[in-house]
Amino acid sequence: MNTLPPLLALAAGHLLLAPTVSASTPELRERGREIALTVDRKDSGYGDYVVNGRMTLNRPDGRSTERSFQMSTLEGDTVGDKRLVVFSQPRDLAGFASLTFSNAQAADDQWIYLPAVKRVKRLAARDKTGSFGGSEFTYEDITTWQVENYDYEFVQDEPCGEPQATCHTIANLPKYAHSGYSRLVETIDPRIWQPVRIVYYDKVGQAAKRLDFHDYQQYGTYWRPGRIVMTNLQDNASSQIIWDDYRFNTGLRAADMTDSRLPSWSR
Repeated sequence: MNTLPPLLALAAGHLLLAPTVSASTPELRERGREIALTVDRKDSGYGDYVVNGRMTLNRPDGRSTERSFQMSTLEGDTVGDKRLVVFSQPRDLAGFASLTFSNAQAADDQWIYLPAVKRVKRLAARDKTGSFGGSEFTYEDITTWQVENYDYEFVQDEPCGEPQATCHTIANLPKYAHSGYSRLVETIDPRIWQPVRIVYYDKVGQAAKRLDFHDYQQYGTYWRPGRIVMTNLQDNASSQIIWDDYRFNTGLRAADMTDSRLPSWSR
């Protein structure tokens, strides 16, 4: 399943500590898991989709650069999802591709294709914290979300968006080795059962990044964002992706999404 979790400002976000777990109870853990399972159930069954992305990297010194890519996602039945990203711009990044197999309760399998040397490289599990395409996203961030990879805890209900609208905030606690995060605090809008914000906490418990989701649109029974923004809470650098031309049930096949086929996708 794919979740790309807006809108509440976090004052002095870089100083925030992860919500305490001292008040954790079985009831809070069970409610958190129920919310996560509902999100998973509401977004299951899409089969596959392809979407174009335009990424803008905004640096703290005011410089900005752009990238263009296509992302293809194949939903897994009994195994995890497969996700392929192929860059087309800028020229020095054109043809760079990444392929991710999401695994339940285990590190994901990831490969990249380096067109300059015509080489497929498998990423080690501990390499997933590296920057993806020079952005604020890491390789871990671009994988599809698997509900079994986290423990959950309900944090709070909070206002979101329109008057009297209430969102659910839960903490997602990674269970797999080599995650770059201690927890992901996710705020979910139950009107569409999609996340609107995720705050990523580093290993020492400080808020490191925030991912905001904007402009959701409905495609059949599925909701997808039109824009997402990942903000580094230490230096205020950000990476925005504008999504365009979502296409569902395109006929993607597992046999086509393998590491040996990466060079052909890169052309």
